[in-house]
Amino acid sequence: MSHRRAIGLVLLSAAGFGSLALFASGAYASGVTPSTLLALRFTLAVALLAPLVWLRGLSLPRGRDLAGYMLMGGLFTAQAQGYFNALLHASSGLVALLLYVYPLLVTVLSVALGWETWSRRMLVLLAMASGGMAITLGGKLQGEPIGIALGLLAAGIYAVYILLGTHLGRSRQATHPLSASVVIFATAAVLNGALAVSNGVALPNAASGWLAIGCIALFSTAMANVCFLAGVERIGAARASIVSSCEPVLTIGLGFGLLHESVSASQMLGGALVLLAVTLLAQRAPAAAPVLPDLADGMAKGSA
Repeated sequence: MSHRRAIGLVLLSAAGFGSLALFASGAYASGVTPSTLLALRFTLAVALLAPLVWLRGLSLPRGRDLAGYMLMGGLFTAQAQGYFNALLHASSGLVALLLYVYPLLVTVLSVALGWETWSRRMLVLLAMASGGMAITLGGKLQGEPIGIALGLLAAGIYAVYILLGTHLGRSRQATHPLSASVVIFATAAVLNGALAVSNGVALPNAASGWLAIGCIALFSTAMANVCFLAGVERIGAARASIVSSCEPVLTIGLGFGLLHESVSASQMLGGALVLLAVTLLAQRAPAAAPVLPDLADGMAKGSA
């Protein structure tokens, strides 16, 4: 896979994840609760991808890889729960800004594990993307300490999710992104389903709510995760996280184009900085992706 194609896949993933908030607002308007929404999201995603895995004759992961992807499903659940609960105690702008600390966390951890090396160019692009994102999301940032803590926790969990996905994707017995996503989503469906049952299931009371959840499952979950896993395998976790900084920019763009929401001058400036960083990143391909060592080996090397 070419470098630019991998960048394109991660951008497509960012568009999928970025549309989640728009679809979720439609789902919530039909009376669905967060836990029920997450359970339906991942259950439908499995139903969409499992037939493709079967028709293409793809094998599911086994052994340590299976355990790793199941762990990713658990991390996905924890991240989503942390994010949605943070919204109950802090403004959406502050929660989003805290969540997008993860590109910095991914870069630092990738270097600590010996998977990436510091470069002035990458640091400049990371700072440009982070600064543009902060400008884009700026505004009334209010929140209680618990909301701030949950937002940062969601960012940390997502950073670990990306690193684990990179490690598994570059292992000697790499699993196809479709098969990997089925395991991740099936695990998340079981865990979120249990939470939904314990908190009380509230299904959508209108067809528009089911349509919104279907769009979340197809575009914001199945397509987005498969594209991300395929792209991160080629360009690495740090570069993929920088590209993913486009998510809030794309969310604003979709809101402007589909819902006719207003866009401020500061949001356009911030979005331009993020897009410039991604464009510059796409112009230079990294070295060929190596087979990554075990996580424990990388941590030992980083601490030596």
